[in-house]
Amino acid sequence: MRPTRQGEPEFLLPSFNGGKGMYIMPWRSLPAVMTVTLHDRLLYDALLELKQYSPDTVRQAVLAVQATGVAGGDASLAAEKTLALDAGYQALTQFTLVIELLKLARMDPGELLATGMTGSESRRLMRAALGQLGQRASLPVEEMVSRVEALATLIAPVGLPQCQQLGRLRMAVGELERTRASLQRWGATDFSEVSQLADFVAETAKAALDMSRDRLARLDARCRDLGAIAGDFRALRTAVAEDVTRLGWLMDGWPFLIRLWDSVSDSPLETQQSTMGELFRLAPLIPVGEGGKEPSAYDLEVLGKIQTRWLRMGEDWRTGALDMTAVMRIEALKATLS
Repeated sequence: MRPTRQGEPEFLLPSFNGGKGMYIMPWRSLPAVMTVTLHDRLLYDALLELKQYSPDTVRQAVLAVQATGVAGGDASLAAEKTLALDAGYQALTQFTLVIELLKLARMDPGELLATGMTGSESRRLMRAALGQLGQRASLPVEEMVSRVEALATLIAPVGLPQCQQLGRLRMAVGELERTRASLQRWGATDFSEVSQLADFVAETAKAALDMSRDRLARLDARCRDLGAIAGDFRALRTAVAEDVTRLGWLMDGWPFLIRLWDSVSDSPLETQQSTMGELFRLAPLIPVGEGGKEPSAYDLEVLGKIQTRWLRMGEDWRTGALDMTAVMRIEALKATLS
């Protein structure tokens, strides 16, 4: 889905016969072409209400709709669990920020590290600690609390380098590295032409990984020097938001592909080969201006012909009939993706 110049949403759909090109149509035309479910309509409404589009804001909208139960019980439970984990990790990030600030100010974080505290006791002690930090920095306690809360909210999708528990995007980088290595190994042992698709997807993953590690290094450097919280906080917040948002875009689309590839790890070779065609179709290319390779660096026309020979979306590669097993596997993965 993308906005037109008039601000109205339109949809880009892959060619239904597996050929080149895309169908472009407005929302009002979709029900005439395919079944639009209640989940689709609610998600569409939720996306229209967004003030800013990014992988994180879209993810929040998707989870909120799934949590209502319209996508089924499994999707609802998965969404509720994910939202609870997100809230818990944001609280952990804020707690870790306070501990690191106390260490920076050479203050004892002992009380905050005590075990058995309730959530309310922990929040009270953190507020008291932030009040002391604010006094040292000549900042009102409310301002200090506000700055820490804002920074924790920004950083939580990635997580602080000082925190032993990894954030969502930091874990995604590690999972993509694992998947890239798996794709390379698979491509080296598959002697069909599909191995070329595996090489392409692995190389695409490498480009995303290289840029992600660079962003992570920048963000971690800022998070190891937290004195700026009491200084030019506007500049710090802007820089952190840029790094986290860029990481979100670089990882966007990969978690589903990682799960899709993992789901066929023990499947027959034919299933893995057809799945590789799906990975090739969905691999999120980095635009050239952002550091991606020129299209001429790959013979995409040749790769596209290979992909078409081995995969017609949702079809059994042997008979051309609708492969319901593959369709249900992919839809189940989408429903539980966080």
